[in-house]
Amino acid sequence: MDNGVQKNPLSGKKIALFVVYGLIAVLLLIFVLKINDMPSILEQIKNADIGNLLLALVLILVYMALYPLSLCILTKARKTKVSMPITYTVAMTEHFFNGITPWATGGQPFQAYSFSKAKVRISESTGLLLTNLVIYMVASTSLSLLGLFHFDTLVAEIDPLWLPVIFIGYAMNYIMLAVMLLLGLSTKVRNGLLKCARFFCKFKLFKRFEPRIQGLQTYFEQVQDAFHDLTKKKGHFILALISKIASLVFFYLANFFILRAMHIEVGCGDMLLILAAASFVNTAVGFIPTPGASGGAEGATGQIFKSVIIFLVGGSAAAASLTANGLMLIWRLLSYYFVMLVSLISYIGLEVYFARKSKKE
Repeated sequence: MDNGVQKNPLSGKKIALFVVYGLIAVLLLIFVLKINDMPSILEQIKNADIGNLLLALVLILVYMALYPLSLCILTKARKTKVSMPITYTVAMTEHFFNGITPWATGGQPFQAYSFSKAKVRISESTGLLLTNLVIYMVASTSLSLLGLFHFDTLVAEIDPLWLPVIFIGYAMNYIMLAVMLLLGLSTKVRNGLLKCARFFCKFKLFKRFEPRIQGLQTYFEQVQDAFHDLTKKKGHFILALISKIASLVFFYLANFFILRAMHIEVGCGDMLLILAAASFVNTAVGFIPTPGASGGAEGATGQIFKSVIIFLVGGSAAAASLTANGLMLIWRLLSYYFVMLVSLISYIGLEVYFARKSKKE
């Protein structure tokens, strides 16, 4: 079973597909900039305070430095035979593949592939990655509760058409967290999936997969065993969760310095509201099926932070919208395109390392 999963994902068709996803993301950003009066936004950026922009960049870098720690903690807890530098780099590659695939679904499969090149069994890496994904979802959904406490403030000035998007986004995130937990913990779900596989294998079209059912069962059992083992190690699990929450806090608070760069008078007392707004946006648009939620993320950021700006400093909706659009552009450049670029460099470095190692062997 593992052999089938470990096939090289970088086939010509898949490379072309990833290129298409990347182009969609870029085109959607250009479209958003165009409809939001690009010259005015560029003027906002031109007049921005460089010092605060650099501080925002520093927070994004801290976020990136902390983000891989949860996976490193889990591999150490599991005593997986893989070096920490390799694990750290594998964790760093997640941003790129999530950023160029719909619903951010590309990260974990490619991480499992990279782990397989480091001689880690697919079932073992899947258990690690499933646990790491659950930790991320617990961290992000926990922080998103702050958004609900400030709900009236955050939606006070938004277009009412965005309200269904927000409700669906929150519902989808909590449903996905429940599904991930069931996949990791429930033997009933596991047996149900196996029954479905056996049922389909009765048909001629799928008959050839019948010999693989036993391998699939073993794979599920090993994944759930790894998940059970990691969740029982409460100290490591909690430490991994704290590291993930800390990384997201730095990620979201970059908006505080972007607002200051846009000459919005915000103080330390406003950090909680800004953190709530950023986590609110992240949860609301995570389900949008475009690469990196492109289009939806930009629109939601502009809408929510328009409400935040009016609440904090007042002014007209038009002026607040212009500033919010400028913030949206800087935020997406730092949090999406810059992060993806660093992640891509990490992946290239990892592939170069594996290629050289393979030649030596």
